[in-house]
Formats: sequence, structure tokens, C-alpha cells
Amino acid sequence: MTRSSDIGSPSEDVPSAERVAALERSLGDPRDPGNPLGHAAVLAADRRGELPLGGEPLLDAFGLREEIVPQPLGGRLTGLDTATQLLRAVFRRDFALGRGHGSASLVSAVFAWCHGTAEQQARTARLLLDGGRLSVAFQNMSYGNEFSSGDLTLTPAPQGGAVLDGRSPLIANAPLAAGFVLLARHADGDGAHSALLLDRADLPPDAVRLLSPYHATAVRRLPAGFLEFDRWPVPEGSVLGAPGDGTAVALRSLQVSRPLVPSMAVGCADTALRSVVGAVLERTPGVRPLTSRYARRAITSSFADMLVCDCLLLATIRSLHLLPEESSVWTAAAMCLVVRMLQQSTGDLAAVLGPRALQEEGGFGTFRKHLRDLSEIPPGPIGAAAALATLVPQLPFLARTAWTAAPPPPGLFSASAPLPPLDPARLDLAAGGDTLMAVLPHAEETLDALPVTGPDGEALRSQVRALAAELRALGEECRALPEQDLAALATPHGYALAERYTLLAAAAACLGVWLHGDREREQEREAGFLSDPAWLIAALGRVQFRLGLPEPAADGRRGEALLATAVERCTQGRSLDLYDVLLGGAPPAT
Repeated sequence: MTRSSDIGSPSEDVPSAERVAALERSLGDPRDPGNPLGHAAVLAADRRGELPLGGEPLLDAFGLREEIVPQPLGGRLTGLDTATQLLRAVFRRDFALGRGHGSASLVSAVFAWCHGTAEQQARTARLLLDGGRLSVAFQNMSYGNEFSSGDLTLTPAPQGGAVLDGRSPLIANAPLAAGFVLLARHADGDGAHSALLLDRADLPPDAVRLLSPYHATAVRRLPAGFLEFDRWPVPEGSVLGAPGDGTAVALRSLQVSRPLVPSMAVGCADTALRSVVGAVLERTPGVRPLTSRYARRAITSSFADMLVCDCLLLATIRSLHLLPEESSVWTAAAMCLVVRMLQQSTGDLAAVLGPRALQEEGGFGTFRKHLRDLSEIPPGPIGAAAALATLVPQLPFLARTAWTAAPPPPGLFSASAPLPPLDPARLDLAAGGDTLMAVLPHAEETLDALPVTGPDGEALRSQVRALAAELRALGEECRALPEQDLAALATPHGYALAERYTLLAAAAACLGVWLHGDREREQEREAGFLSDPAWLIAALGRVQFRLGLPEPAADGRRGEALLATAVERCTQGRSLDLYDVLLGGAPPAT
């Protein structure tokens, strides 16, 4: 019988915004050429094939490892939203640094926090707090990060216990990791797997095999390798969950971890967009000027796409704490939509730079580096398809029962309201409801109460009607699907319905953020950006574009408002996501 500690505590010693600001102060202004973690230094390290000098010691001094260990176990993890915001700050500077020194350990530790015994959780916490790293070894990077046990097999030993044989999939950070989470197939052929939590100190001396950095599937600038075993006796107390429950353990843990890295990836897209805006504002020869219609459209579209992604991520990550029974569909939607949308919109920015996009120096090199980093961030095509596969079987039930229910609590859309502890026992692989999607029909029913008038009000009401109608059409098609016949669901049509679902979920999240946002900060930003419907109309327009629906007619005021905000934030060194963070650590301007 396993026990899982609650992740976090209802209150924090230091508010999350202050912790993010403190990390930003430590990382310094990315525009400063003398900053060892500024864009110039990171780009130089990337060319050398190294991590930026001083990056890992700085993150250790800040205590980043403590941010991924739950508070009851001696760390500072009180909510997954804060942990991802902290790591997003690192990803803004360098994806490889953030992955190698934070995200890989967080994603791996989730398995212990959700399924470990009290002893396993304490052991994992000690490992991380003592400076160790964790790696998970069932994402096969050779084939798009899909769920895989490699060739590892677990065989009962005559004297009791079990022995481990075979080779794991490729593991990022394997040569540096102090612990591993593995999935091993039972050798008796019953199809069962067990999840294992192993300490590096217990492994055979030659178990960790280093992969050449020139290997095609190696992670750029991070050491990679694999584990190899030959009749190795597995230590007692290594199994996470019950023996044979490895698949369920993995799926429930992945349900929690799916939106975490996509949220960090927003940092890469943020830096790429700021690099392009900087080049435009500097009037660099060969770069489209700010007066160019294409440049203006590309910048505002990329900005709007980032806000779409961040709204979905905000609601999804908070749902793990607030509505874990419903979160499985939203985490799958975030995993398959966010990184792909960021990759597409960032790639579209290359045409603004023209031939300069191929150059390696200065802001052009920074843009190219982060565009390349985005291409390496999971899930990859097969991982995204796997996430869609978890969505498709749930759509018939949800369409019949959940999309006309009451909308979720406003706290789902707040960036600062306190969260209850994450209770892994409440996670469900099949969502029992879908209150996020209910935001759209509820908004349509209360159109006259939407707090906006004039041309913006007409445009927004038209968008809400169109998106609610699209949801009804999706519901009709999903209700026609068989609920139990998985073979009939796993078709191009079924996957296309799941794709449409992810976009409508993102639209519902945007509307929820605009309507309910941070109530305690409402007066501070009464006339601020997030209270202006311009960004919402642009964000919903981007969703409509991807759904093939007519977008609202172009409006000069809205376009200028969005562009002006992007330019202002870039010139002031502020982030382009929902959080408007000053890169360097002070609170954002109000």
C-alpha cells in the first residue's frame, strides 16, 4: 500500500510573484552584454556546445532545487504553477540549462510525489535537496518522446525479489543523474509493467552508459546515455505503487507532468519574439520595418498566440490542484497544442527578419537559438499524437454529459489566488466532468452581461456565438461516436475532433481569464492590458483562424493596442506572457 504526500500547502511563506522576481534578479538583465546569463553569453555558450558558465551554481545558490520539493518534505513547492513560472524564467535564458537543472528533475520527481511511499518520498527529497538530479527513463527520444520501457525486463529471482535485465531508452542527463525512474516489463509475458525508483549509488558501476554527443538523437548541450543491466537484483522498496501497476503509475504521473514543460516553453517563445521586436525597432537593414503590414501582423499574431497558450496552461496547471478529477482532458489538450502553436507562430516570425534570420550573431542568433530550442521541446509529433489518443475516447462521454454544466470556479483563472495541496488520490485518467468547456455556452447565455460595449462588444459577442456554435457542432459529432469501441475512435476523424477540442478549450480558458482573472489585483490594473478586450478578441481570433472560422473584422484600435503593448514590454524588458514580469526582478509596472 502506497501513501502520497500532498504536494504543497494552502499558504506560502513568500508569494510566488516575489519568488519569481527574486530569481529574475539573480539571473540579471538578459540584455546586459556583461551578464553571464544574458543573451550574448548564452549564445556564445550555445556555439561552444556548452551550458552558460556559472548558470548551474547560480541556480543552486538561489535554491531552485528546493522549489521542486514539497514543503512538507523540506522544500518550497506549494503549487505547480509557481514551480513552472520559476523554470520559465530559466527557459527564457536557456532551454538546456532549464531542462538539465530543473525541469527534468521536476518531471521525474512527480512520480515519487504522486505514487511513492513515505520512505520513497523522503529519499527523493533528500536526493534533490542534497544537490542530486533525477531522470525519467521511459520517454524514448529517438521516436518523439513516446511512452516506452525500452528493453528492460523484470524477472522474479529464485531467492526472492526480482532481477533487472536489458537497456533503457535514451535518457537526458543520465551521466549526471543521482536517481532514475524506470519502467520495466514483466518477463512472464503477462504484459504488465512495474515502475522503479532507483538510486544511482545502488546501481552496478557500469550500469550508466554515456552516449556520444555526436549521436543524432542526443540532447543538444546535455549529456545523454542509457542504463544497461544484466541480472541485477533490484533493491527492496524500489517499486513505485504496486508491482504490475507501472502503466497506471506512469499515466497518472504523466497527467500531472504533461503541461509543465509546455509552460516553461513559453519562455523560449517569449525571448524569440522579443528578439524580433528588438531587431524591428532598431531598423536593422534587411529586417521588415514596423510600418510593414506583415511585420505588424506577425508580431501581434505571435503575441496573441502566446497569450492563448498561457491562458490554457494557467487553467490546466491550476486544475491539477482545484479540479484533479477533470484535469486529464485539459492536460492532454495543453500537451498537444501549446508547443506546436508556439513553434508555428515563432517560425512565422522568421520572415520578419528575412535573410537575417539565418545569421548567428546578436539578436538574430538569439532568435534562431530559441526557435531551434522550441523544436527540441517535448512532446514531439508522436508524443502529441499519444496525448490526442487519451482525449479521443473521452469525448463522447463528455459531449453527452459535461459541456452544458455550470462553469468552473473563478479561481481556476487566477494567476495569484492560493491553491490547495495537490491530492494525487483525486487524479482520474478518465475525466468525470469538463467545466472548462462549459465557459463557452455559459458566456453565450449571458452575452448581455459581458462587460464591454461598442465595436469591441459587438466583435466579442460575435466571437462567443461562433465558438459556442462550433462547440455544439463538435458535440453533435462526438455524441455520434461509439463510447466503448476504441478501434472506431482511433481514426483520422477521431483525432480531428480531438484537435478541435484542444482549440475550443484554449478559447474557453482565454475567456475565463478575461472574465475572472486576478480579482485582488483588479483595481491595480483597472485600465490595464488584461482588462482591455483587445487582447481577448485577438486571442479568440487566432483560435478561430485555426478552426477555419471567420475572424472578426480588422480594427485599428485593437491592433494598435496589441502592438503598442508588445513594443512597450520589449523596450522596458518585460515578459510577453500573462505575468508581465520585469526581466531583472523588480515588480511589473502597473
